[in-house]
Amino acid sequence: MKLNHWLFPAILLPAECVVPAPATTVSWSYEHPKVKSGELGIHSACMIPAEGKLTKQGVKGREGMTKQSDDWSTNLENVVEAHLKTAGVSLMPAMSVSESGASDDELRQVVLQIQQKYDEVAAKLNNRPKDIGKSRYTLGDQVALLPCAAKSDVLVFVEGEGQVVTGGKKAMGMLIGGASNSSATLILTMADAKTGEILTFARLVNINGVGGGEKFMDDTEKAYGKALDKQLSKMKIGQAPAK
Repeated sequence: MKLNHWLFPAILLPAECVVPAPATTVSWSYEHPKVKSGELGIHSACMIPAEGKLTKQGVKGREGMTKQSDDWSTNLENVVEAHLKTAGVSLMPAMSVSESGASDDELRQVVLQIQQKYDEVAAKLNNRPKDIGKSRYTLGDQVALLPCAAKSDVLVFVEGEGQVVTGGKKAMGMLIGGASNSSATLILTMADAKTGEILTFARLVNINGVGGGEKFMDDTEKAYGKALDKQLSKMKIGQAPAK
């Protein structure tokens, strides 16, 4: 491809001319009126295993990042759990077999069925999150099959979706325009542990500045911690129910 002459100065710019910019995280959330009013308090939670997916975007296209995705899933789960505990929420893992009488395989099947139902609802939820207020989203009362549901107010789903842009792709983006920064979204959803009704939904989007590293991978707490506290407070998580 022949390049216009005015592009060459940009190509020849030394790396030192790219000034790093800080990453930013924007967030928003929606909640059921019962949660928003404080009528329904959330003080205990059953944690569904987190699912994070990262892809690498390079000059030649996309490729998976399986190992990094697994590590990121663990980081996301740890961050969310830490901040829920700070907010005063007691936690129990969905895969805990203590006092349930269920085998690991039986419990894994129940979690898988609930996760699949959540995946079906998630697409609609993502498109029209405001409909949470109209009680339009539910996972069904099968959630009560989880042993931890009996001792929890909500089930917590933690998802991550991210794109890691390579240096070459970033340089190309600077030259021809278009998105050139890595970004990743933390999605936090809570469902009633007895009925399956979706009660809260939050999105936290971390966008790396030009020349910056992937904070959502390198320091997940720093990338999402403050924004997560903000949304948990907005959703009245851990706060005393209204009298």
